[in-house]
Amino acid sequence: MGLLAVCLFAAATVAVAATPPVLRTATAVCATRVFTVSFDPKRQVVVTDGERALASATFTARTISSRCRNVANPKAVVSSGLGKPIRAKIAFRCLASQPIRIHVNPITSGDTGGIAGSSLLVGIGSRFRVIVSAVIKNKGEALASRVFRAASYCKLGA
Repeated sequence: MGLLAVCLFAAATVAVAATPPVLRTATAVCATRVFTVSFDPKRQVVVTDGERALASATFTARTISSRCRNVANPKAVVSSGLGKPIRAKIAFRCLASQPIRIHVNPITSGDTGGIAGSSLLVGIGSRFRVIVSAVIKNKGEALASRVFRAASYCKLGA
């Protein structure tokens, strides 16, 4: 019976280790300059390099690919020029002038202090010039989730 317990513990440990960790707040730089954003306000936002996911955010979880290198969280964010919010399901392609940085963080509820959703930003530079800003929050509330894009970097219809 002792050997069976050891085997079950080892299998559970491997299963947990294989699951990507749920991030609280993180920032990473990815080698790509071309990326695609797929936004579904009822489910998630996903950033890909055209083939593989670089980052994603849902109402409860945020991930950044291990192919991106962790860096310090931005001290400042420049988000001017993003345009109007898009609240519908959409995909678009973006071309950055340098490798992209991705920042994810939870959104907390002012009422309960619990996690109400996620924020995902894609930007460039150490001052973090935002190219894409996505908010996924308040599941079931139609207008709460939205994505913004800088039209000078991102074209609709990926």
